[in-house]
Amino acid sequence: MNPYEDILPIEEMPSLAKKLGKSGVERVRYPKIADTTPQKGATNIKNPIINEMQHYQPNTLGCPVGELIEAAASFDINQERPLNINRLYNILQCMPMINNREIVKMTRLTKGQAGKYLRSIKFILPFLEKAIEENS
Repeated sequence: MNPYEDILPIEEMPSLAKKLGKSGVERVRYPKIADTTPQKGATNIKNPIINEMQHYQPNTLGCPVGELIEAAASFDINQERPLNINRLYNILQCMPMINNREIVKMTRLTKGQAGKYLRSIKFILPFLEKAIEENS
């Protein structure tokens, strides 16, 4: 039994979608379409901090986890603008298995853009684990 089957899709609630913004809509839509199986032949990252990440939110001053995520957003110096910080939080708070397929599903980005988020998360994850451990 799917606990989400009686809930209207976010696309059918335009006022709520507008209030939540793009990142909020991605977060609401994702649990219905999530797949925790590893993607064959791709980078799969088991998310060991998914539960701990529920206690963190973007733009918290002096938070070491937030500072690391902000650093991850600007990880690729070749991009014109940094990655979306709210989207990085969504991925870390919602995906038990992080891979390109799931990022594309959640965000509706291209595979190339999703790959940038995946690389940033892969790089920053060990530092986040350490920061969360030290903050506990």
